[in-house]
Amino acid sequence: MIILTGESASGKSTIEKILEDKYGYTKTVSYTTRPIRDGEVDGVDYHFISSDEFAEKFNNKFFVEVGAYNNWWYGTRAEQYKKNTVCVLTPHGLRQIKKNLKNQEKLDIRTFYIKVPRRDRLIKILQRGDDVDEAIRRNQSDVGQFDGIEDEVDYVLENNNYEHSPKELAERVYIKGCIYKQ
Repeated sequence: MIILTGESASGKSTIEKILEDKYGYTKTVSYTTRPIRDGEVDGVDYHFISSDEFAEKFNNKFFVEVGAYNNWWYGTRAEQYKKNTVCVLTPHGLRQIKKNLKNQEKLDIRTFYIKVPRRDRLIKILQRGDDVDEAIRRNQSDVGQFDGIEDEVDYVLENNNYEHSPKELAERVYIKGCIYKQ
């Protein structure tokens, strides 16, 4: 199992998609209380549920990890995490998975931090056309959240000035994690 973490615009979701498309990994599909966006498909991008449904599932210990972002709740089930799984998590989610799944038989978890300098990430967010205020908010929301993460993951993949393409980084992740893939 591969877990990717990194600040906004570090490329982690693109790497996840490449691992899914090129290397046959299965991505986890989180449950969320946020509204569906244009182009998203329920059950593919997320499982979109109401706050009441989320609370019920949470109270019934349905989720193995949960988190809140921008006043919306997110969570995933333990059954989604298998040897051939790839997922993108916050540091908080990564810690929950490592703690809650550490005793699951035959599940080797390999964790990766995609490290891109803040300035590079902010420029990337703006270049791809995101709203300036949203870009600043996303950038600020990462501050402090990733402190110490380099000591908690198995691998740190530095990508200053985006010198490595997502395809190159996905290949590095695959090579380091492939011995654990069925």
